[in-house]
Amino acid sequence: VYKYLTSPGVRDTIEEGVRAALVSGLPTVVVAHSLGTVVAYNLLRREGTQQGWVVPLLVTVGSPLAVTAIKRALRPIQHPPCVAHWYNAMDGRDFVALYPLDARNFDVNPGIENKTDVHNQTSNRHGISGYLNDKDVARHIFTGLTS
Repeated sequence: VYKYLTSPGVRDTIEEGVRAALVSGLPTVVVAHSLGTVVAYNLLRREGTQQGWVVPLLVTVGSPLAVTAIKRALRPIQHPPCVAHWYNAMDGRDFVALYPLDARNFDVNPGIENKTDVHNQTSNRHGISGYLNDKDVARHIFTGLTS
């Protein structure tokens, strides 16, 4: 995350790949984990409207977005205008996702729907498989893809 936030070359390379996956005008559900939540948030907030991206659902899991140093680097904090609904899931034991993305820690309008009771069974409580096999996370993704 530090390299992404402080090195324009690293940031540009990462964002180029994500940007290529989004198509103007095509509704796209975005699922992001860990550093990917920082990248997705930053790119959707900065370029979503200009690029014509339509994101009916953004799902973030294991997100460090509420860490003070990361929030500071991403100012101004705001809900990406191209995102209709944002769902965030975390395990309180995850060493990366320290705080929920709620009004106290990541205040945006409209607010983010948070699930803070994921039981991530991976060894470090941060692995993406431990988030994706949570029934509520899976249901949100499925519903977003089939609506």
